[in-house]
Amino acid sequence: MELLLKVDSKGRVLIPRALREQLGIRKLVKARVEGGRVVLEPVGDPVELLERAVVEGTEDVEGEIGELRRVAEVELRKLVEG
Repeated sequence: MELLLKVDSKGRVLIPRALREQLGIRKLVKARVEGGRVVLEPVGDPVELLERAVVEGTEDVEGEIGELRRVAEVELRKLVEG
């Protein structure tokens, strides 16, 4: 599949829904430059994985999920920033 996509004034490119669905792209992608090309790879949402890991019966599920989200976001920033 080959598409011509527009880059807006802020440098954003919209990936069409059909292509996102086909490639399993949800909220996050990992981007790198390889051989003069931009390569995007789908990344599973770590927050969703953590939410599933929360034990049922926890007194403060929402609070625990919020804390896990904060930790996951910090770790993602470290991963992206190298």
